Amino acid sequence: MSDSASDRAGTLTAYQRWEMASFDPPPPPPPPDDAAAAAAALAEELQRVRDAAHAEGHAAGHVEGQALGYRAGFEQGREQGFEAGQADAREQAAQLAALAASFREAVSSAEHDLASDIAQLALDIAQQVVRQHVKHDPAALVAAVRDVLAAEPALSGAPHLAVNPADLPVVEAYLQDDLDTLGWNVRTDASIERGGCRAHAATGEVDATLPTRWQRVAAAIGKVSTW
Repeated sequence: MSDSASDRAGTLTAYQRWEMASFDPPPPPPPPDDAAAAAAALAEELQRVRDAAHAEGHAAGHVEGQALGYRAGFEQGREQGFEAGQADAREQAAQLAALAASFREAVSSAEHDLASDIAQLALDIAQQVVRQHVKHDPAALVAAVRDVLAAEPALSGAPHLAVNPADLPVVEAYLQDDLDTLGWNVRTDASIERGGCRAHAATGEVDATLPTRWQRVAAAIGKVSTW
């Protein structure tokens, strides 16, 4: 009996083991040991660090590239702006130089015009003074006649002096002796304005009338003026 029971027990145990091996789920895998877990965590951390470094390097390269690009653009822009500024400055300097030249010309022209106006005014005033002098001083003719008598070359060949009839007494009173000494005769001519005279001779003529003398004075200062 003991053998039979032992056989049954051996048979039942084998059956039961077969039943459990055939129908029960497989047991879970044994948990990894601490060394394997640490290695996996380290690998994961290394990968994360590499990814972060790559991302940071990419970002840094992008920023650096932008900075270099901005700097290059700034340098180029500054250079172009400097050149444009120089060109603008040169243009403005040329405009100022032209303006200054025009101003100098305008001032010179104004000075010339002013000088011309002053000269003309002086002539007008002088003309009035001479007219008044001749009118109120009959002896004004004396200086003109003496200039004619002293002219070079001296007139020869029956020289005579023509004066306004109103000036004949002045000539006789102040110049008759000189005229007689030089052999000059005196004649009257109503067309000659008082204060002037005209000398005639075979060798030529000297016009010392007031209009002629006045034109000479005006011409000496570059003006044209009639008496």
